Amino acid sequence: MRRFAAVALVILAAPLAAQQPQGRPNREALRQMVIGRFLQTFHDQAGLTADQDQKFRDVFRRAMQQRQDAQEHEQELWRALEAQMRPGVAANADSVNKLLDGVIAARSAEVDLLRRENQQLAQFLSPVQRAQFAIMWEHFQQQVQNVLRRRMQMRGGQPGGRVGLDSVP
Repeated sequence: MRRFAAVALVILAAPLAAQQPQGRPNREALRQMVIGRFLQTFHDQAGLTADQDQKFRDVFRRAMQQRQDAQEHEQELWRALEAQMRPGVAANADSVNKLLDGVIAARSAEVDLLRRENQQLAQFLSPVQRAQFAIMWEHFQQQVQNVLRRRMQMRGGQPGGRVGLDSVP
């Protein structure tokens, strides 16, 4: 399963890169293709019916949007916290405390989101299908992170902009 994600990213990136004028793949199209391939693989391996597949995609799409929103919020909190902690500038203790509380609340909200998503999936997926999804999704995310880490290393540690899986076909 881990190989699937890495192979999918590599296989899908080449044709998209060829379509772009300066060799840069359209990130949105690449993201949608990779996620679409993941969803199709899950559909096939879990043996979803057409009804289950539609419900699953709806829940997945909503959860992905909520995850993206939560991640953006948490990133804002971290940026604000880093701004408070600049060397040579006295940090405002009240602001730092509120920002730290916000980060903890954001992490807690991630767990709540995962719990709600699992409850929604339990309405139409079997426990085995939910476990298949959880395992596949975890492996998929790890592979994406590995690819992004390697890309960053190849660029000398310089981030190349935000690359994420924040859209679903």
